[in-house]
Amino acid sequence: SSGSTQSTGAAASRASEKLQDLVNRTQWKKCCFSGDAEFICAGSARQHDLYIWDMAHGNLVKILHGQKGEHLLDVVWHPNRPIIASVASGVVSVWAQTHAENWSAYAPNFKELDENEEYDERESEFDIEDEDKSVEDKDESREDNIEVDVVTCDPIKAYIDSDIEDDEQ
Repeated sequence: SSGSTQSTGAAASRASEKLQDLVNRTQWKKCCFSGDAEFICAGSARQHDLYIWDMAHGNLVKILHGQKGEHLLDVVWHPNRPIIASVASGVVSVWAQTHAENWSAYAPNFKELDENEEYDERESEFDIEDEDKSVEDKDESREDNIEVDVVTCDPIKAYIDSDIEDDEQ
């Protein structure tokens, strides 16, 4: 045949999404998806800048700026965590969100400390029976252990029907 192209019968593929920097007309060097494919990260060819887009809406979410003068070589996204690694000018940069841990949700009496404090533990503090407790505490605990009958059901006179009351007598 003389220079003609043949169709294989397969439908032509088209880009489903076009993400770009319309302001700076940035040229891209590398790109990668987040582990859950909800985001895409593209690295600039001219500098060490990473652009992150939300795939659901195509919105630019964040621009991460590396050191000035570095040229991006590669970028990868951790498959399970929100961590990105980029390589530029012989330096590997790891990008991750910083978060403050809040442990007070685990225990209502939890007190967060700015620095370590010394704690004096009683000898039997974590024993099953605390032998260091005072005698008064033991007397109070005996009062708390009063047996309550939850099986016997005494009728309440205000709710007894007069006919039932006559039948019982």
